[in-house]
Amino acid sequence: MVVRRRTWFYRLAGQMYAQFVSFDRPLTSSSAKAALRRSVGNPLELWGRCPNDMMQLGRK
Repeated sequence: MVVRRRTWFYRLAGQMYAQFVSFDRPLTSSSAKAALRRSVGNPLELWGRCPNDMMQLGRK
């Protein structure tokens, strides 16, 4: 399944904490990685997020 997200968290090698980036349009993970490589470097880890993720964390 191909998932597209506007909001991504990424961590570069040597970084302890994840950074947040938001794009104008939803991107797949490979497109987000390519954009990050051009701007900040090769991401070690990448997580896609959607607005509902934060609401689901509080539910049991």
